[in-house]
Amino acid sequence: MPLTNDGGVLPRKKKQTLFVIFAGSKQQEEAGTRYIASDGSTTTNRSLAARFWTFWGAKKFAEVNHIALNPDTYIDREIFTEFETQG
Repeated sequence: MPLTNDGGVLPRKKKQTLFVIFAGSKQQEEAGTRYIASDGSTTTNRSLAARFWTFWGAKKFAEVNHIALNPDTYIDREIFTEFETQG
């Protein structure tokens, strides 16, 4: 899955901190992290998570896909390796 390009440009690094939309409260993360995928569905597969360069890109994606952001569905940062961010 290609990284959603919302206009940001990042320098090449071994690891990138990107924004994702989590689906589930922070307390539930121990039981298995859930993400919002690029098609708007939920997934436990980290590689299918929609990833964004900026918080605003993730917020716009949520708005366009009618995803309500709240304490249980929220935008936060996640660290991805260079390998994970390549198409």
